[in-house]
Amino acid sequence: MIKNIQEHHNAEEIEIIRLQNEIKQWKSELNFVSHEIGFYIDIFYMYLNKKKYKSHVEAEYLLDQFSNLRQTNSTILKSCETFHPKLEEMNECEDVQCDHAYISAHLLLRSKKEKHISDLQRLKYTAFTNLKNGIEKS
Repeated sequence: MIKNIQEHHNAEEIEIIRLQNEIKQWKSELNFVSHEIGFYIDIFYMYLNKKKYKSHVEAEYLLDQFSNLRQTNSTILKSCETFHPKLEEMNECEDVQCDHAYISAHLLLRSKKEKHISDLQRLKYTAFTNLKNGIEKS
């Protein structure tokens, strides 16, 4: 559930709600990506088991890359799940240094997630190209 900002919230509370909502969105996106990666792994595993493809090496490479991305996705998702409840502790910060630590951790997590999504998009493009060009033998 996305928290809504209310009139009684102060600036710090609004920032925490914004960060929490952003992490909730990331978790939703990463959960979908997990299913998406599983779909690609199943496709390339099926091609390898059928032994009907133009490039056995390319199918193995793509299967390995999607498997690696599955692990990365899981790691980032766990980081989001761990960090999300810690944002409540940001309310207890009494100095800028404390706030900065939470914001820095959030930005680092965002950077990891964005790189992961970018890596996934590049790999999906390669997979699309291979599937379009027909990994299977005619």
